[in-house]
Amino acid sequence: MVQETSFRFLLEREAALRVRFTRDRGQVIAFVVQLECWIDEHWYPVVRYDTAHGFAHCDVLKPDGSQEKQAMPVRDFGEALIYAQNDLRTNFHRYCE
Repeated sequence: MVQETSFRFLLEREAALRVRFTRDRGQVIAFVVQLECWIDEHWYPVVRYDTAHGFAHCDVLKPDGSQEKQAMPVRDFGEALIYAQNDLRTNFHRYCE
């Protein structure tokens, strides 16, 4: 049975984490974990971990619109989902700068 879960929560007044993942029979089969920062009266995505291209990776979204993609050295999408949430919760101040 496929189940999708999504939520968004504030880390601080000017930083939020958006999480969405899909599980099938208990296994994570897809996810997005995105850090959004409040800049000039708007929410902007700054760092996004996802499985959009069939592999777990991190996109650092630059102000000029370019992206830096980095593969994640993980065994499965479940491990990658946990890693992504922990990284963004721990380092969001640095990313938002």
